[in-house]
Amino acid sequence: MVNIPLYCKLLFQRLLLLLIPYQLCRVFFYVYNHNYFADVTTHQFLYYCFIGLRFDVPAIIMTNLPFIFLSLLPFGGPDSIYRKVVLKTVFMVINSLAIFMQFGDSVFLPFVYKRSTADIFKFLSLGSDSADVMPSVVKDYWFILVYWGLMMLLTYGLYVLTERKRPFENTRHYVATSLSYNIVLLGILLLGFRGGWQARPLTLSDAAFYAPVHDIPLVINSPFSILKTLGVPPLKEKKYFAPAALQKIYSPYKVPTSGDFKKYNVVTIILESFSKEYIGALNNRHRTNTPFLDSLISQSLTFDNAFSDGKKSIEGIPSVTAGLPTWMDEPFIISDYSKDSTNSLAGLLGEVGYTTAFFHGGSNGTMGFTGYCKKAGFKYYYGRTEYNNDKDCETWGIWDEPFFQYFAKNLDTLHKPFYSAIFSLSSHHPFLIPDKYKNQFPRKGKEMEILKCVRYSDMALKEFFKTASQKRWFDSTLFVLVADHAGPSEDPYYSNRVGMYELPIIFYMPHSNLKGISHTTMQQIDIMPTILGYLHYPHPYFAFGNNAFDSSANHFAVNYINDVYEVCQNPYCLQVEGSRGTYLYNYQKDSMLTHDLSKSKPHLRDSLATLLKAVIQTYNSSVINNVLYIKKGASPAPSVSIK
Repeated sequence: MVNIPLYCKLLFQRLLLLLIPYQLCRVFFYVYNHNYFADVTTHQFLYYCFIGLRFDVPAIIMTNLPFIFLSLLPFGGPDSIYRKVVLKTVFMVINSLAIFMQFGDSVFLPFVYKRSTADIFKFLSLGSDSADVMPSVVKDYWFILVYWGLMMLLTYGLYVLTERKRPFENTRHYVATSLSYNIVLLGILLLGFRGGWQARPLTLSDAAFYAPVHDIPLVINSPFSILKTLGVPPLKEKKYFAPAALQKIYSPYKVPTSGDFKKYNVVTIILESFSKEYIGALNNRHRTNTPFLDSLISQSLTFDNAFSDGKKSIEGIPSVTAGLPTWMDEPFIISDYSKDSTNSLAGLLGEVGYTTAFFHGGSNGTMGFTGYCKKAGFKYYYGRTEYNNDKDCETWGIWDEPFFQYFAKNLDTLHKPFYSAIFSLSSHHPFLIPDKYKNQFPRKGKEMEILKCVRYSDMALKEFFKTASQKRWFDSTLFVLVADHAGPSEDPYYSNRVGMYELPIIFYMPHSNLKGISHTTMQQIDIMPTILGYLHYPHPYFAFGNNAFDSSANHFAVNYINDVYEVCQNPYCLQVEGSRGTYLYNYQKDSMLTHDLSKSKPHLRDSLATLLKAVIQTYNSSVINNVLYIKKGASPAPSVSIK
């Protein structure tokens, strides 16, 4: 019988026992988000738990590398302080953090629809109001800390089980006999680290082989997701088409439209988490949460087939103001490409005489907005510091009602014409409203808490337009209203791969012909070229989106999450799920995406696949090679006829 050294047995036991808390975290993740995983049967979940072991083992080994290294050092016997105290402390600290990540992702899944990735460290470094927000987070999610504490007690208990009395093994014997065992042990650990015998180590994309994109968060775990995206280049060059062929399919180089340049004022209103689901006028529901927005829609041109280009505010702002989508694993603002030179509405309009300003009631610097706005060409930034009255402040910043009034007042001070954007914040966790409005906007029954905040923000929007309508600049101003991303959902459709991106995009200008409902597919990155097209902006520029008012353009929406791409073109969507396959759905008739049409409509499938490949190739190449803009006075790329 092989006499395996005690330190080898203990190390294996302690690492293997971690599979128990990892699986229990997966169970909690599933139960807590049961509405999101409503279509996952018990049999499927058990299968995901089994497959998940393949992703748990690498995560356990990667996170515990310091513990493994210290365990293999030839110091002390089984009862020494080093092995009884130091190793146990290192083990508990490392794994308490790893398990906390998994409980945290249980809470955030309904907002971002994926496990955390390495960009969380960059996000936290931006000044994200963590200190201000933490008390409300703890208050609302205190039970998560309780479950985490119980899980740590279990983990500690499992470790203690391995400490039962052992035969004495002196250090000399340990050093003399350990080399061969260390080699074998390291080989086994390396195999587990890689996730199997396959040619390359296991990655996030491998999860798509076992589960549809919607269920991938159940298969993987948070430490694996974070560690596997550390230091990984967000983008890789694609070579689907030759340059000449690519230009004919899709081009981001835009040429001027005919007509005289109309220097209207432009105001972009970005509404925090305003899903299409919440807006009665876009859902034909008897009860609405947005009575004012509904009335404005009746006087505006509204796109009811509109999509976001991301799931976070930090992704939505550059999409809306600069046509910069996040078709990669981390937001553009905090990616390695954030220093790329880019076009933006503020930059382009600022060059032709516009005064530009960005308004956000949050703490200056939050999510990197201050730095982004400066780089994007906004001349002025108005935040919580400039507002200078914390009596009107809530957890994240200034309440929407007073800040919208502040916005209207300061637009008066801008030299005309102006381009200004405002980003609201009250319809955000912890879902609070001012005390004086709690009776006016109560939570109704068991509805989502965000809805009372949506009603409050809708009122704030109404008061803004009431004030703005009295201003001299109002009649010559184009207003564009859009959400930064969709919010939490209680409707299964708005939790699936199409509905989770749907939001309103509204164009309103007093006494104009911008009226009605358009079924044209539109996405956030189309806002910049649509505004510039409406103004007849006279210079060529770079934009990934298209002018929604141009009937000759190819209108579509692309999004990306969990290594899966999707392109929507009313009424169809094509999903490319890595190695798992390509799927085509009619999301207008098949709202739950249950009937794959890829085999019955091969020409449509191939057409959308060609378009998607062209978009991906263009995006990756442009971002990697820093060619995201056209200098003023320069001509666009040759052979370009797309407007």
